[in-house]
Amino acid sequence: MESTLKKLEQNRYELTVEVGHDDLKRYVQAAEDKFAKEIKVDGFRQGKVPRDKVRQEVGNEGILEEGLNIALQDSLAKTLEKEGLEVLKVSDLKIKENSASKLLYIVNLLIFPPVTFGNLIGFKVKKKEVSVDKKEIDDALEFIRISRSKFIRKHKSIEKGDRAEVDFEVTQNGLPIEGGVSKNHPVVVGDNKFIPGFEDQLLGMKEGEEKKFSLIAPKDYFHKAVAGKELDFEVKVIKVEEIQKPALSDEFARSLGQFEGLHDLERNVSEGILDEKKNKEQQRLRIEILSGILAKSKIDLPKDMINERLNEMVVKFDNDLHLKGMELSIHLAHLNKTEDDLRKDWRPEAEKQVAFALILKKIAKDNNIKPTPEEIEEMANNLIQAMTSKGEVNPENINLANTREAALAELTNEKVFEFLEKRYSV
Repeated sequence: MESTLKKLEQNRYELTVEVGHDDLKRYVQAAEDKFAKEIKVDGFRQGKVPRDKVRQEVGNEGILEEGLNIALQDSLAKTLEKEGLEVLKVSDLKIKENSASKLLYIVNLLIFPPVTFGNLIGFKVKKKEVSVDKKEIDDALEFIRISRSKFIRKHKSIEKGDRAEVDFEVTQNGLPIEGGVSKNHPVVVGDNKFIPGFEDQLLGMKEGEEKKFSLIAPKDYFHKAVAGKELDFEVKVIKVEEIQKPALSDEFARSLGQFEGLHDLERNVSEGILDEKKNKEQQRLRIEILSGILAKSKIDLPKDMINERLNEMVVKFDNDLHLKGMELSIHLAHLNKTEDDLRKDWRPEAEKQVAFALILKKIAKDNNIKPTPEEIEEMANNLIQAMTSKGEVNPENINLANTREAALAELTNEKVFEFLEKRYSV
């Protein structure tokens, strides 16, 4: 087996690998052995099927195809080990020759960049104590009450606390704004979930009534394109309902199915809020530790990794907009921005995320931090179970190798974070 390595740019290399006849023969035999363990043939125990029977059942084409897969994986792994390369990504596989005498292929490699840590002696991040106050518990219980409320149709004027369904259209200078049209939109009057003043305008209206009015959007309004500007509203009330919330009592708590009484419900709510606040504090602590390490480190960030992370961020943002019935191009037009502008704005965050990932990987390598095979298998099974129970994927289409890789990455990062918390938090 022979190989040549050529640097293309920064951390990207081109690797050429040539596999000879003798090695190819062993890979074909390995493919036959693999099938012999997997296939079932009448008259033979599984795992004990002779090679000639394997060839009959699978066919030469199937065996050669599997032999090629094994040859690519094994030869690449051995070549990377021989060259002493720590690879972040393998891409652009090109098979130049695949014959009985030779396999010749080329791949592009993204090599792990040098990460140099500065002096971290004395570096510590202080943990914050978290607690739950009575108002947080009361607010959570009120949310539960609202979720179990009954809505009673009424034909009187809207009052504070009522639930209404409205059609509305919002325009600015006669032109509709993004997300400014909705049908049968639910509003709880008095919750102040809409632009300030909108819910006040609904007070006194009845089912079937229409109204036009104008409001000034706050200067800090989340919809930056209309912040501080006058907006015109056309509203029609479709339905008005009185909200009847259940009383907080032992009976109500038991009706939720898993509580002995109101005290038990309050305790459960308090524990849930506390767990959530602990998780948020843990995330803050971890990010602050990584930020501190990054500030004292030197990393040659690969451009490819930054661009790939930016692509992922844009795709996620686009998907989130689609879930809200919005389009990325229209959203950017309202902001008077292009996708390139978006990428420029987000580049510092993408660079930070890539740097964090490289720091975690470097610390794991330097300290030999890795999960056990049993831990990987357990998490992989949990991931598969979660995906199949939600109907996200057909069990037959699950790629076990990719699932194990995902489990390995997640478990390794968690172990590195635990290592960092012990060393750098007080």
